[in-house]
Amino acid sequence: MPKYQPKTLAKTLDYIVRRSPGEHGLFWDLDGTMPWKEFHWALQQDHSLRFVREPTIRELQLLGIELPFSIDGNLLRLNPEFGRPVYQPAADLPKRLYFGIKPKNLVHIQNMGLKSTRRQFVALCAERELALRIAERTEPAPILIEILAREAYETGIPMLAAGGNLYLVESIPAQFILFPQVRREPAEGPAAPAGKPKNKPSSQTAPGSFTVAPHHLQAAGAGNPAGKAAKTQEKSGWKKERRKERHKRDI
Repeated sequence: MPKYQPKTLAKTLDYIVRRSPGEHGLFWDLDGTMPWKEFHWALQQDHSLRFVREPTIRELQLLGIELPFSIDGNLLRLNPEFGRPVYQPAADLPKRLYFGIKPKNLVHIQNMGLKSTRRQFVALCAERELALRIAERTEPAPILIEILAREAYETGIPMLAAGGNLYLVESIPAQFILFPQVRREPAEGPAAPAGKPKNKPSSQTAPGSFTVAPHHLQAAGAGNPAGKAAKTQEKSGWKKERRKERHKRDI
Protein backbone atom coordinates (compact mmCIF):
# COMPACT_ATOMS: atom_id res chain seq x y z
CA MET A 1 0.00 0.00 0.00
CA PRO A 2 2.24 2.83 -1.22
CA LYS A 3 1.83 6.33 0.21
CA TYR A 4 -0.55 5.15 2.96
CA GLN A 5 -0.11 3.19 6.16
CA PRO A 6 -2.95 0.64 6.55
CA LYS A 7 -4.65 2.49 9.42
CA THR A 8 -4.34 5.83 7.65
CA LEU A 9 -5.84 4.34 4.50
CA ALA A 10 -8.75 2.89 6.49
CA LYS A 11 -9.49 6.30 8.05
CA THR A 12 -9.36 7.95 4.61
CA LEU A 13 -11.80 5.45 3.13
CA ASP A 14 -14.08 5.81 6.17
CA TYR A 15 -14.20 9.57 5.69
CA ILE A 16 -15.00 9.30 1.98
CA VAL A 17 -17.63 6.61 2.09
CA ARG A 18 -19.35 7.17 5.46
CA ARG A 19 -18.63 10.55 7.01
CA SER A 20 -18.79 12.72 3.89
CA PRO A 21 -19.88 10.78 0.81
CA GLY A 22 -21.82 13.74 -0.63
CA GLU A 23 -18.62 15.76 -1.03
CA HIS A 24 -17.34 13.04 -3.35
CA GLY A 25 -20.58 12.58 -5.28
CA LEU A 26 -21.50 9.35 -3.47
CA PHE A 27 -24.60 8.25 -1.58
CA TRP A 28 -25.96 5.13 0.07
CA ASP A 29 -29.24 3.51 -0.93
CA LEU A 30 -31.85 3.24 1.81
CA ASP A 31 -30.96 -0.42 2.38
CA GLY A 32 -27.40 0.55 3.30
CA THR A 33 -25.73 -0.50 0.04
CA MET A 34 -23.74 1.25 -2.65
CA PRO A 35 -22.40 -0.18 -5.93
CA TRP A 36 -18.74 -1.01 -5.51
CA LYS A 37 -17.93 0.34 -8.97
CA GLU A 38 -19.22 3.82 -8.08
CA PHE A 39 -16.98 3.92 -5.04
CA HIS A 40 -14.08 2.64 -7.14
CA TRP A 41 -14.67 5.27 -9.85
CA ALA A 42 -14.59 8.02 -7.22
CA LEU A 43 -11.27 6.70 -5.89
CA GLN A 44 -9.83 6.66 -9.42
CA GLN A 45 -10.27 10.43 -9.62
CA ASP A 46 -7.85 10.83 -6.70
CA HIS A 47 -4.34 10.08 -7.94
CA SER A 48 -3.20 9.04 -4.48
CA LEU A 49 -5.98 6.43 -4.14
CA ARG A 50 -5.94 4.82 -7.57
CA PHE A 51 -4.17 1.76 -6.20
CA VAL A 52 -7.20 0.79 -4.08
CA ARG A 53 -8.86 -2.37 -5.38
CA GLU A 54 -11.01 -5.09 -3.86
CA PRO A 55 -7.89 -7.02 -2.73
CA THR A 56 -6.77 -3.85 -0.94
CA ILE A 57 -10.01 -3.79 1.07
CA ARG A 58 -9.72 -7.48 1.89
CA GLU A 59 -6.11 -7.01 2.95
CA LEU A 60 -7.17 -4.35 5.46
CA GLN A 61 -9.79 -6.72 6.85
CA LEU A 62 -7.25 -9.53 7.19
CA LEU A 63 -5.01 -7.14 9.15
CA GLY A 64 -7.85 -6.69 11.61
CA ILE A 65 -8.40 -3.04 10.73
CA GLU A 66 -12.04 -2.01 11.10
CA LEU A 67 -13.89 -0.55 8.14
CA PRO A 68 -17.48 0.78 8.19
CA PHE A 69 -18.41 -1.46 5.29
CA SER A 70 -17.79 -4.84 3.72
CA ILE A 71 -17.79 -6.06 0.14
CA ASP A 72 -20.87 -8.11 -0.72
CA GLY A 73 -20.64 -9.23 -4.33
CA ASN A 74 -20.94 -6.10 -6.47
CA LEU A 75 -21.96 -3.95 -3.51
CA LEU A 76 -20.52 -2.18 -0.55
CA ARG A 77 -22.67 -2.83 2.49
CA LEU A 78 -22.66 -0.73 5.65
CA ASN A 79 -21.93 -2.72 8.75
CA PRO A 80 -25.02 -3.21 10.97
CA GLU A 81 -23.61 -1.12 13.83
CA PHE A 82 -23.72 1.98 11.63
CA GLY A 83 -27.37 1.54 10.73
CA ARG A 84 -28.98 2.57 7.48
CA PRO A 85 -28.77 6.04 5.96
CA VAL A 86 -31.48 8.59 6.77
CA TYR A 87 -31.97 11.54 4.43
CA GLN A 88 -33.91 14.65 5.45
CA PRO A 89 -36.09 16.71 3.09
CA ALA A 90 -34.04 19.40 1.44
CA ALA A 91 -34.14 22.81 3.10
CA ASP A 92 -33.11 26.05 1.44
CA LEU A 93 -33.00 24.30 -1.91
CA PRO A 94 -30.91 26.04 -4.62
CA LYS A 95 -32.81 27.54 -7.51
CA ARG A 96 -30.99 25.27 -9.94
CA LEU A 97 -29.22 21.95 -9.67
CA TYR A 98 -26.99 20.23 -12.19
CA PHE A 99 -26.60 16.77 -13.66
CA GLY A 100 -24.25 15.36 -16.31
CA ILE A 101 -25.63 12.96 -18.92
CA LYS A 102 -24.26 10.90 -21.77
CA PRO A 103 -24.85 12.47 -25.21
CA LYS A 104 -26.60 9.31 -26.43
CA ASN A 105 -29.24 9.75 -23.69
CA LEU A 106 -30.09 13.35 -24.53
CA VAL A 107 -33.10 12.71 -26.78
CA HIS A 108 -34.56 10.13 -24.39
CA ILE A 109 -34.35 12.52 -21.44
CA GLN A 110 -35.85 15.34 -23.51
CA ASN A 111 -38.86 13.12 -24.14
CA MET A 112 -39.16 11.14 -20.91
CA GLY A 113 -37.45 13.27 -18.27
CA LEU A 114 -34.68 12.24 -15.89
CA LYS A 115 -34.94 9.01 -13.95
CA SER A 116 -32.40 6.54 -12.64
CA THR A 117 -32.53 3.09 -14.19
CA ARG A 118 -30.11 1.37 -11.77
CA ARG A 119 -30.63 3.04 -8.38
CA GLN A 120 -33.53 4.42 -6.41
CA PHE A 121 -32.35 8.04 -6.61
CA VAL A 122 -30.71 10.41 -9.05
CA ALA A 123 -27.96 12.52 -7.46
CA LEU A 124 -28.22 16.22 -8.40
CA CYS A 125 -25.47 18.71 -7.56
CA ALA A 126 -25.52 22.32 -6.46
CA GLU A 127 -22.13 22.83 -8.15
CA ARG A 128 -21.51 22.41 -11.86
CA GLU A 129 -17.99 21.12 -11.24
CA LEU A 130 -19.17 18.30 -9.01
CA ALA A 131 -21.86 17.27 -11.52
CA LEU A 132 -19.28 17.10 -14.29
CA ARG A 133 -16.83 15.20 -12.09
CA ILE A 134 -19.47 12.56 -11.34
CA ALA A 135 -20.50 12.25 -14.99
CA GLU A 136 -16.90 11.98 -16.20
CA ARG A 137 -16.51 8.74 -14.24
CA THR A 138 -18.43 6.97 -17.02
CA GLU A 139 -18.51 9.47 -19.91
CA PRO A 140 -15.48 11.39 -21.22
CA ALA A 141 -17.58 14.20 -22.74
CA PRO A 142 -20.82 14.58 -20.73
CA ILE A 143 -23.56 17.11 -21.42
CA LEU A 144 -24.54 19.25 -18.45
CA ILE A 145 -28.26 19.85 -17.91
CA GLU A 146 -29.85 22.25 -15.42
CA ILE A 147 -32.73 21.33 -13.14
CA LEU A 148 -35.28 23.96 -12.09
CA ALA A 149 -35.11 22.57 -8.58
CA ARG A 150 -37.28 25.05 -6.70
CA GLU A 151 -40.03 24.98 -9.33
CA ALA A 152 -40.06 21.19 -9.28
CA TYR A 153 -40.05 21.10 -5.46
CA GLU A 154 -42.97 23.56 -5.26
CA THR A 155 -45.08 21.26 -7.46
CA GLY A 156 -44.65 18.44 -4.94
CA ILE A 157 -41.58 16.59 -6.22
CA PRO A 158 -39.69 15.49 -3.07
CA MET A 159 -35.98 16.16 -2.82
CA LEU A 160 -33.64 14.90 -0.12
CA ALA A 161 -30.39 16.37 1.18
CA ALA A 162 -27.53 13.88 0.92
CA GLY A 163 -24.82 16.04 2.49
CA GLY A 164 -22.44 18.51 0.96
CA ASN A 165 -23.84 19.82 -2.31
CA LEU A 166 -25.67 16.62 -3.21
CA TYR A 167 -29.45 16.18 -3.44
CA LEU A 168 -31.45 13.07 -4.20
CA VAL A 169 -34.62 12.80 -6.28
CA GLU A 170 -36.45 9.84 -7.74
CA SER A 171 -37.30 11.53 -11.05
CA ILE A 172 -37.58 14.92 -12.74
CA PRO A 173 -40.10 15.59 -15.54
CA ALA A 174 -38.68 17.10 -18.73
CA GLN A 175 -40.59 20.36 -18.15
CA PHE A 176 -38.23 21.18 -15.26
CA ILE A 177 -35.03 20.54 -17.22
CA LEU A 178 -33.06 23.08 -19.23
CA PHE A 179 -31.13 21.49 -22.08
CA PRO A 180 -28.15 23.14 -23.77
CA GLN A 181 -28.12 23.74 -27.49
CA VAL A 182 -26.05 20.94 -28.92
CA ARG A 183 -24.22 21.80 -32.14
CA ARG A 184 -24.90 19.32 -34.89
CA GLU A 185 -22.52 18.32 -37.62
CA PRO A 186 -23.19 20.02 -41.01
CA ALA A 187 -25.35 17.99 -43.33
CA GLU A 188 -23.66 16.11 -46.09
CA GLY A 189 -23.96 17.34 -49.69
CA PRO A 190 -26.96 16.34 -51.86
CA ALA A 191 -27.05 12.71 -52.77
CA ALA A 192 -26.56 11.62 -56.35
CA PRO A 193 -29.85 11.20 -58.31
CA ALA A 194 -31.33 7.74 -58.32
CA GLY A 195 -30.69 5.46 -61.25
CA LYS A 196 -27.59 4.33 -63.02
CA PRO A 197 -25.15 7.07 -63.95
CA LYS A 198 -24.85 7.73 -67.62
CA ASN A 199 -21.46 7.04 -69.09
CA LYS A 200 -20.01 10.02 -70.90
CA PRO A 201 -18.57 9.25 -74.35
CA SER A 202 -14.83 9.25 -74.37
CA SER A 203 -12.99 11.41 -76.88
CA GLN A 204 -9.92 9.25 -76.70
CA THR A 205 -9.27 6.31 -79.06
CA ALA A 206 -7.68 3.16 -77.79
CA PRO A 207 -4.26 2.32 -79.26
CA GLY A 208 -4.46 0.18 -82.44
CA SER A 209 -8.08 1.10 -83.23
CA PHE A 210 -9.85 3.76 -85.30
CA THR A 211 -13.31 5.21 -85.69
CA VAL A 212 -15.28 4.03 -88.71
CA ALA A 213 -16.72 6.94 -90.75
CA PRO A 214 -19.22 6.78 -93.68
CA HIS A 215 -16.54 7.59 -96.26
CA HIS A 216 -14.61 4.48 -95.19
CA LEU A 217 -17.57 2.31 -96.21
CA GLN A 218 -17.98 4.15 -99.51
CA ALA A 219 -14.31 3.75 -100.38
CA ALA A 220 -14.37 0.06 -99.59
CA GLY A 221 -17.70 -0.49 -101.32
CA ALA A 222 -18.74 -2.78 -98.53
CA GLY A 223 -22.30 -2.40 -97.51
CA ASN A 224 -22.71 0.50 -100.06
CA PRO A 225 -25.79 0.04 -102.32
CA ALA A 226 -24.50 2.60 -104.84
CA GLY A 227 -21.26 0.66 -105.35
CA LYS A 228 -23.12 -2.61 -105.88
CA ALA A 229 -25.48 -1.03 -108.43
CA ALA A 230 -22.56 0.40 -110.43
CA LYS A 231 -20.88 -3.01 -110.66
CA THR A 232 -24.16 -4.71 -111.69
CA GLN A 233 -24.77 -2.07 -114.39
CA GLU A 234 -21.21 -2.50 -115.77
CA LYS A 235 -21.60 -6.29 -115.91
CA SER A 236 -24.98 -6.17 -117.66
CA GLY A 237 -23.69 -3.65 -120.28
CA TRP A 238 -20.84 -5.98 -121.28
CA LYS A 239 -23.22 -8.87 -121.86
CA LYS A 240 -25.51 -6.65 -123.95
CA GLU A 241 -22.67 -5.71 -126.33
CA ARG A 242 -21.72 -9.39 -126.79
CA ARG A 243 -25.26 -10.23 -127.74
CA LYS A 244 -25.31 -7.46 -130.39
CA GLU A 245 -22.08 -8.79 -131.97
CA ARG A 246 -23.45 -12.33 -132.11
CA HIS A 247 -26.68 -11.03 -133.75
CA LYS A 248 -24.74 -9.26 -136.56
CA ARG A 249 -22.81 -12.44 -137.42
CA ASP A 250 -26.02 -14.44 -137.67
CA ILE A 251 -27.40 -11.98 -140.26
